[in-house]
Order: sequence, then structure tokens, then C-alpha cells
Amino acid sequence: MRGQEILARTLSVPTRRGKASTGWQYHSRSDSHSKVACWTLLFDALHECDVLRQHADAGRLGFGINFEMVGPISKRLDLVLTRIQPGRDPSKRSSFADLAVQFGVVLTDDEAADLARLPPILHDEESAAEVVLAVEAKACMTEHVKALPRLHAEILATGYLAKLASPHCILASYTLVNSARTFRAPSESARTNTHGAGDAARVVKMLALAVPLARNLQNLIGYDVIGTTVIDCRNDGSPVTVDAGFAWPERAAHVRYERLVRGICSEYRARAGR
Repeated sequence: MRGQEILARTLSVPTRRGKASTGWQYHSRSDSHSKVACWTLLFDALHECDVLRQHADAGRLGFGINFEMVGPISKRLDLVLTRIQPGRDPSKRSSFADLAVQFGVVLTDDEAADLARLPPILHDEESAAEVVLAVEAKACMTEHVKALPRLHAEILATGYLAKLASPHCILASYTLVNSARTFRAPSESARTNTHGAGDAARVVKMLALAVPLARNLQNLIGYDVIGTTVIDCRNDGSPVTVDAGFAWPERAAHVRYERLVRGICSEYRARAGR
């Protein structure tokens, strides 16, 4: 799986938001990090899951970015896969290569060649489309302890509303957690925040223990899969890297990125014939 490395490589390149003159690797008011995170997650899932590729190649799958799931309270999800109904115009199908260019995804030559071999997928913007996979991407980059209650509440609320809107979809939570000891805040003051040694581990532990899994709640509420990528991002122009030496908290194995990808594939294979 190469999604995490692609994500870190892409986040290493500062980007500007709106009319701002300063480029940042991460900005809380931009959703570029979540778009790239979702793109790389689906890149890995398509490579890992043969059934997913077959359905995409047959024109049966579409994707949506910032897709509105309509329910009692409508909610926009960062990424969805939808089931394409027969009769849709295949000429409107968009490839992942187009999306990679749009998001500024930084690929090696080998990764670009692998991308070119993936099947094209229709960009589905119909809010009434049947959602088969919904992914909510979050990020906790600084002030971890202060951010914990809000992060937890947002993940719970998204899961609840998504399940109300589409009870049978595969629901995934994907969170980027920053383990860097310093972080330059993306503001005019550009102050540098200092993180404690265990701050990132506290966030990962919360994701592992406090975010409900649907299988433990008779599928009434909760996520089917939960995952995280731990990165080292100082937001000061230095390269962003995947924190390969991160000390995972006890009982947090199921939220590792690899388990997230494989969990999505397993759930999709199990439901593919329904």
C-alpha cells in the first residue's frame, strides 16, 4: 500500500488558499488535505480489492467528493462510492488521473503508471444516488488535547447522520493525526505550537476506544471501519513524513491504516452481491 506515502509527499508541497500570499502544507480552513487523503485511500482500496476494480471497470461504480447524503438532516461526506444505475451516459466517466491532477497529487513514475491502469469511474453528483461506501476524513494536527472533545463529537455526529441517510452503506472514519513535536500555526502570527510526547497517542487511543463500531451495536449506529494515518508535519516547509516509529497505544491495532483499507475491501466483498 502506497497511499500514506503519496499523501505525505503531496502534503509536503505548500499550497495557497484563496488570495493568501503564503502557502501552507496544512490549513484548517482548507479541505485539500481531506481530499488527498480520500483519494489516496481509494487508490489503495482499488489496488487491494479485485471486486471493487471489476465493478468500476464494468461501469457500476461512481464516486463523489463533498457529496451530500440526503436524510432527516443532510450531511456532506468527504468521499462516497455510489452504485451507477443502468442507462447512465458512460461518456461522462472521469478517471482518477483527472482527479489527481485537480488535487495536485504528487506521484512517482511507477505510481502514475499504476494509476493509468486503474478503471475509470464516473463522477456521480446526484444526491439521490445509492451510496455503497461513505468516508468521513478528519485531521488533528495541533492542540490535540483541546481538540479531542470536538473531534469525537464530529465523528459521532457524522456517523449517526450518514447511517440515517443510507443505513446499508459501508461507513468509514479516516483521521490524520500529527505526531510532530512542533507545529507552525497557519495564521498571520505564524506562532509555533509545542506538542507533548503523548499527545498524538491520546488521539489515536480515543479513535480506537471511543468511536463506536457498528458490529458491536447491532449495526444500529457506528462505523464499519475506523482508521488513521500518523504523520510528522511541522507545517514549516520541511518534508511531511509518515511516522513509522509511532508507538501505537494498546488495543489500537484495528485503527492502523492497513486495517482500514483491508476492512473496506472485506466489507465490500461481503456486500457485493446484495
